[in-house]
Amino acid sequence: MAGRARMGSFGTDFDCPHWLSLDPCGLICVTVSYGLHFFSLFASAFTLLQHSLLAQIMYGVLYVPLALLALASLLMANVTNPGAVPLGARPIPASLAAESDSIVTERDSNRGGLRRRRGIRRCRKCRDNYKPARAHHDSVTGRCVVKMDHYCPWVGNAVGIMNHKFFILFILYTFLTATVSLALILNKMIKCGYYINISPQSSATPPEPIPGCNLNSATTGVIFAQTVVTVLFFFFTCCMLLEQTEAISTNMSKIARMKTRAGLVAPSEYAPVATEFNEVFGGDHPHLSWHWFLPLPVRFPEWAAHNIMGFEYDSVQHPAVPYQEPSNCDSSAGSGLSGMSGVSSVGRQSEAGSEGQGPGGMDVETGNTQLNVDQEPLEEELLMGDRSERSVKKRTPSSSIIK
Repeated sequence: MAGRARMGSFGTDFDCPHWLSLDPCGLICVTVSYGLHFFSLFASAFTLLQHSLLAQIMYGVLYVPLALLALASLLMANVTNPGAVPLGARPIPASLAAESDSIVTERDSNRGGLRRRRGIRRCRKCRDNYKPARAHHDSVTGRCVVKMDHYCPWVGNAVGIMNHKFFILFILYTFLTATVSLALILNKMIKCGYYINISPQSSATPPEPIPGCNLNSATTGVIFAQTVVTVLFFFFTCCMLLEQTEAISTNMSKIARMKTRAGLVAPSEYAPVATEFNEVFGGDHPHLSWHWFLPLPVRFPEWAAHNIMGFEYDSVQHPAVPYQEPSNCDSSAGSGLSGMSGVSSVGRQSEAGSEGQGPGGMDVETGNTQLNVDQEPLEEELLMGDRSERSVKKRTPSSSIIK
């Protein structure tokens, strides 16, 4: 069930009041994440504590609070809208002129390649809805997500601007619980004789049971299973944390870093909006703060909220239909030429009279080479009737392009 879906009031569709990804793989994996945490929480209580006061203190003071924080972070990462662009989102006024004047490269399904046009970005998979510059379409949830980092099945959700913090906290606290759990298991092994017995006792005489250790086949099996799970999550979350430190320090998502390094986009296109705060954890300053470590909703300064998201939206003022660019006519042409954005109506595609097709190009979404990419200048697309190529090239954008 990939893409937009809903079940009652839960789902990822445009009009769902409660966000929840209904992808089957994600639902299974996030259930496993919850289950392993609860298993380790209760298994530790019944198998690792009875023999040692130190183990009981470590469990109550360290393990339980860390496990609860990990579960709370997992819940928030799972049910928080990651920053999906709502249907009817509009460019912020400060960037509308620049958006309308920009050259957008997009896939053209009719010609099997890419085409360039002038106008705001739109996502054809989201009903031609407006697509902010830092948004990427997630095929699992079926929505464009602002600053999307990746889709994580272990939290059952896409990781974006609004839940990236919870994802990082989840792997951080899972790593810490795994560390404490390993310490408890090691303490159990040392205290209770889970090692080669080198005492001078006769082999015919069974060793005396250690009080509180409860060494039997069932307990040993549970401890073995807990050890395997703990070791796997320890190394997995450690690697994930090392990877996410770059996202925190650069304020750029994984997709943005990959595209920038591959040369598919200019570094400035995905640059942080501001340096006065951290875009992953929010707040009013970029320095480490107490709220970074709590699974509380991300808050940005009011003056930067719209710039962070890249769009503005009001469910009352903005209807749930794709944003329509203003439609004006080129009076100097006298021919009723409308804006060449190619998107003033849903699904409309601009076809020029003499478009050039180059031999190949780069897919801006995947980096794969594709054929039939428009290589001719934009002026060629505006060639009309009996106008010469020279006169067209001398025209200014304001006389032929609808802003």
